[in-house]
Amino acid sequence: MSNQELVKRFEIKEVLPCITTPGYIRFTAQADREIGEVIPIIFLKFPPGKVSYNESENTLTLNIFNRMITLHPSGKVAVTNTKDIKEAQEILDEIKKIINLAYKDYLRFGKPSKREIQAAREISWMKIYNYLPKINCGKCGFQVCSAFAVSVLQGDARLSQCEPLSDPKYHKNLEALKKELGPFLLRMLGWKQKDDE
Repeated sequence: MSNQELVKRFEIKEVLPCITTPGYIRFTAQADREIGEVIPIIFLKFPPGKVSYNESENTLTLNIFNRMITLHPSGKVAVTNTKDIKEAQEILDEIKKIINLAYKDYLRFGKPSKREIQAAREISWMKIYNYLPKINCGKCGFQVCSAFAVSVLQGDARLSQCEPLSDPKYHKNLEALKKELGPFLLRMLGWKQKDDE
């Protein structure tokens, strides 16, 4: 599996006091490899409210693990709101996992298209809702399809929870959704495809 690891280690380069949380630190670290090729894939793995992508600089800021994490193509990572160096190492291990999972997708599917990146920028709960069966069956755990669509967009529900979407009766809805979003964004929204493990 090591041939599917892009990043093997990080080295912490700078530690400063955290601006937003007194007593905590912020830090920068450097990966042992450049990560620019996987940054667009990582962008497509997180719900819109948790990610900000600067396409021209190919930088990504994630709002995860109760902190801001910025990834640079050079492999530099900046992290806020961290208790101490021990926690910094734990967070870097999690970041490494995210990068290496994205790298596996990169090896398997290639780089996302500009159309997929644009679709991710334009995704809204209404766009998801438009492709749902709209029968308000409740099988997904939500009383109405609109509430389900909002939860999917926020990352609190998975698109595959919509059982009727797998029904042959709604095959056109699913195919239109696949065409609109592309494979990366579809997986980010939680659609489990047959060839996914």
